[in-house]
Amino acid sequence: MDGDDAPFGAAATDGDGYPTKDELLDEIEDVRLSPSEHQRIKDLLNGDRMDRITGHDRRYLVAGAGGESGAVTRREIVYDRLDSRTDPPATAMQLEDFGLTPEEIRLWTRVFDILCGRATHIVAVIEDFDGGYVWELGLLFSPSYREKVWVLKRRYLDEKTEREQYANGMAASHVELLLTGDNAYEWADVDELRDGIDEIP
Repeated sequence: MDGDDAPFGAAATDGDGYPTKDELLDEIEDVRLSPSEHQRIKDLLNGDRMDRITGHDRRYLVAGAGGESGAVTRREIVYDRLDSRTDPPATAMQLEDFGLTPEEIRLWTRVFDILCGRATHIVAVIEDFDGGYVWELGLLFSPSYREKVWVLKRRYLDEKTEREQYANGMAASHVELLLTGDNAYEWADVDELRDGIDEIP
């Protein structure tokens, strides 16, 4: 398997087997797509969905766990609440909106990168450090994105559960700065999650 075919994140690692911030960002930039993959991205990002997004003053990109779980349901709460804002006119978007399939994993990071650039706010809903979306968080360290990132991090009432849910050295190092400061909110239940959403401008 050569570098172009390797799964994203497979090559660059630190001493613990996890990619460093710089290596992760370099790898994102170094992904080489085929002409058909470039065309696929253009088709995905130049349709009615993108036309609707560009017509709003605030464009929220919501990132978090995928699949079918309670975490996805809570991410949808964030998505729906942001998408319903009217003052100023706002819209929310997520990778799933653009028709990417699980088989197109090589395209997900590039599309996410493009959407980060088009978003006015990037909202990361984090309940653990276990899942493919952890790789997306590495992008949020880019200086051009970091200032518009908002984090809604689940807080577990049991300390042991808290440690277990966030036991991922790569993710912990990559999002440490994102989990502190004025743009980070912790929540333990859905009511607190809604309160955190309301703090996002």
